[in-house]
Amino acid sequence: MKTTKIMLAIIATLISTWTIISLIGYLLSDLSLRDCYTHGATIMIMMIFGWIPSVIVAGDLDVKLNKF
Repeated sequence: MKTTKIMLAIIATLISTWTIISLIGYLLSDLSLRDCYTHGATIMIMMIFGWIPSVIVAGDLDVKLNKF
């Protein structure tokens, strides 16, 4: 059950990060939001930096769940 919670937290964090990066791109450009989600720059930023918040959340959640 612990690994399932961590997996769901990782997926939720990845989706949230992707949405935030896409919204920033949408606000700073003249592209539609749908285009910003699939734009090459957004995907590249997600590959380079998008996984970092997920690793931090997973590590913190693992420490928290180990205490119980």
